[in-house]
Formats: sequence, structure tokens, C-alpha cells
Amino acid sequence: MEEQTPKKFHFTKQMKIGLAVVLVLCIGCGLVYLDTAYGSGKIRSLFVKSSVTQNAGNASAGVLAEIPLDAGSSASFAVFDEAFLLCTKDGAKYYNSVGDQKWNDTFNMTTPTVIQEGSFMAVGDLGGKNVRVYDESGLLYNVQLEGNLSQFALNQNGYLSLLEKKDSGYEVKIYNSKGTLLKGRVEETAGVYPISTDVSDDNKSFAVSYVDTTDVYPIGRVLFFYVNPEDSGNYTDSLYASAADKADEIIGTISYRSNGVLAAVSDKGVYGFKDSEEVWSYYLTNVVDYVSFQQKDRVVLTLGDALPGEEGKEEGTVCWLSSNGAEEASYVSGKDITYLSVWKDGIVVGADHTYTGIRHTGREAWVYQATQDVTDVIPMESFSHVLVVGQDMARILDMDKYTGEVPDVPEDLVETTPEVQTDEPLPAEGETNTDATQQEGSQEGTEGQQETTGTEGETNASDTQATETPETEETTDTEQTETTETTQPAENTESGDVPAES
Repeated sequence: MEEQTPKKFHFTKQMKIGLAVVLVLCIGCGLVYLDTAYGSGKIRSLFVKSSVTQNAGNASAGVLAEIPLDAGSSASFAVFDEAFLLCTKDGAKYYNSVGDQKWNDTFNMTTPTVIQEGSFMAVGDLGGKNVRVYDESGLLYNVQLEGNLSQFALNQNGYLSLLEKKDSGYEVKIYNSKGTLLKGRVEETAGVYPISTDVSDDNKSFAVSYVDTTDVYPIGRVLFFYVNPEDSGNYTDSLYASAADKADEIIGTISYRSNGVLAAVSDKGVYGFKDSEEVWSYYLTNVVDYVSFQQKDRVVLTLGDALPGEEGKEEGTVCWLSSNGAEEASYVSGKDITYLSVWKDGIVVGADHTYTGIRHTGREAWVYQATQDVTDVIPMESFSHVLVVGQDMARILDMDKYTGEVPDVPEDLVETTPEVQTDEPLPAEGETNTDATQQEGSQEGTEGQQETTGTEGETNASDTQATETPETEETTDTEQTETTETTQPAENTESGDVPAES
């Protein structure tokens, strides 16, 4: 029997193209895996697309837009009229409006916290080592710490104050709007701990609140320092004023007001200090659950249970304090308030999945009943246009038209604006990509906390400079994003509504 010669297998042109595509995909997936698992994620950023979905068919139902979010991304927003900053653990993106991305800055943070002041924003990794400051044009500067970030705040001009926790104690640091380190104060006194800082809007001074635990009862204390050497030549350690000590009180949070007065909230009262002089006080009869300094002309408090021995106000009461410390309005919710945010035209309070927009006069403007868990309710270009942030979706709602749950939308009515992929090289770390392409500037935040002490000692470092870049503008004609401070002596941030536990 004649042996048959095996037939040769011929690759057609179409088969060669198909195999080439498969090979490229396999190599690409492998690179993405290696880069994500062991690298900085730069390769992965070339393959990732992001989109903002415009809900084109439901404006009449009050649903103006939808923004898909990655589950577990811990997304947070800063809002400026129609523009907004979207921040996650992987980076920050700035949009001129829905679907119009202006820039993208990538990083890696464990606990990113967004604060706003004037036209500036900062993202800090609480417990980590990184703070990044922006304006509407992008990244202005990046601060990398040796220790761990405990608290940070901005002033109206982009100056940053922060508390850094090190093995040897705490350090207070002040940076200008270009990221230059202007002042560093080492706090090492045993039993005395800095809790909160802020920089005045004239850029000349900064204040630090302390808790002194060296006596039987704690003592709350506020000290005032000059920023610039030319102002502090006649003062030891730049300390030029000390507010009256508050015995058996903890001053958990401080903030400069638009009139230059420093407001300070303790577990027993709210005070206004003009340097060493106490110019006003507001006596508390209830536990303060939340406090917000975001509206520069007033302080907003939400009240919980009455303090021991006090008659107190009804639980769930909201109080507005004017710039001179007088109570100018109040609102009784009748519920235990679990959310507060404050804006130019009013506030939003939340209780049991019900969110109420309230004007600064105490009058209700609208009520939103959430059907899913909500992390933020943020008014945008008007007090009735509201960004509602959920676990996997953020929606912009018109509260004048919105009547209930978001209706289903046929796929052909949903427009998607994907971010365009590019083969151009990625920007170097710290740069801002103004073409809305993905960018990497990863700064790892590491958690860490050690018990230390606090006091005085300072180092002037006016020539030291952090990484520079651009900035972001934050002005809402109707409201400004809100932020508050806690009265706890731990991680306190100036911009963002935070529980103020006593």
C-alpha cells in the first residue's frame, strides 16, 4: 500500500489576521495583569475606558444625568456649579459638565478625603502620606509626607495646613499655593496633642488647637502663630497669641471665618477668637453630632441628645450661628440626623434615607426619599439641581420635577460619551492630563498610627518646595460644596461634613 504524504496546512490571510489579533490580546492581557499586580498601573490606564452616561429621555421625570461608579470605589465629589471633581481611591477627574472631562490625575490612596475652600480643592490620604492640591486647571502641587496625615485644611488662596504624625511626635506644616513649605513646627511636649489647624485668609497667620492631658481634667487650648519670618521676628517660635484655656473641654475643630475671626467648637461650646480675645461664645446644651464651617459667614450645627444636667433642645435640631455667634435660625427635624452638608443657598440633612434641602432661613425647599443607600447629596448650579451619590451610580436630579424612583430607560435612549483611548505616551508623575486621557501619578498612601506627644519647636523651611502643577476653580453661584469638622481629637478634616462626637 502506497504511503500517503501528509497534506500541508496552509494559513489563509484571514486566519493569519485572526491569530495575530488573538496573540495581541493575550500579550495585552498579560501585561495588564503584571502591571496591575506588580507595577504602577500605567499599562492598565491605556486599556481602561471611563464614561459619563447622559440620561437623554428622562429630563421631564427630573433625572438630568447619570454617572456610573465602580462599586467599592468610595467615590466622592466636589461641585462648582455645573463643573465637578470626581475622586476615588485611584485618582481624580474634573468635568466642566456631565460628559465634558477637562483633566484626569491618577494616584493610589487608601482613604482619600476631599476638601474645598474657595476655588481650591485638596485630596488627602488620612492615615497615609500624600496630599494633592488642585484648582480647575489641574494639579497645583503634591505633598509627600514621611509620617502619616492626621488632619488638613485649605484657605481661600490655596494655602495648606496639615498635621503630620511621626514616631517622635506631631509636626504642623504650612504650604503656600505653589507648594512651598513655609513653616514647620515640631510638637513634642508630653501629654499635649495638636488636634486641628487652619490658615487665615490673609496668609499671615495660622492657628492650632491642642488638648492638654497633663492635669486631672483635659484642657482645650488655641495658639496663634505667624507664617512669615518678617512678621515673627519679635516672637519666640512665631507664637504671638494664646486664647484663654478651656478647662475640662476638648476643642476638636477650628476654622477662620470671612471676618478674620477664628471659630472653635468644643464639646461644651462654640467660640469666636480674635487672636487672644474671645469675641463671642455660644453655650451648648446638646451633644453636637455634626458641625460645618463650609459656609464662611456662618457655622451650622446638628444637635443630638441633651448634655448631662442640661434641658437641651429637641434631638435632631439644626442651628445656624452667624459670624458674631448669634443663633440666626433653627430647624427641628424630629429625627436623629445622620448626614449634613452646607452650601451657599442652604443645607441638606439626612435621616433614615430621607434627605431634606433647607434654606438658611430654616425653610424646607424639597424632600428626597432615597430607595438605595446614599453617600452624598450635593446641590449644583441651583439649589434644586442636586447630585445624589449612591454606591454604583450618581444621578443629577431636578428636585422641582423629580417625583420618585428613576424610571427604566431603553438602551437606545442612553447616550454614552466614552473617554477616547490614545497611543500617546503617558504624562510623567504629577502632571495633569488636560486632554482627558488617563494619567498616572501614583502616590501610595500607607496607614499607620502611633501614640505620641505634642508641643513646641519649629523649623523654618521657606526654600523647601513640593511638586508643582496646575489648579481647580470652585465657585458655585448657588452653593459651594460642604465640609465639616469633627470635635474628636483624631482625623479631622476641614472640608467635608464629619460627625462631631463629644
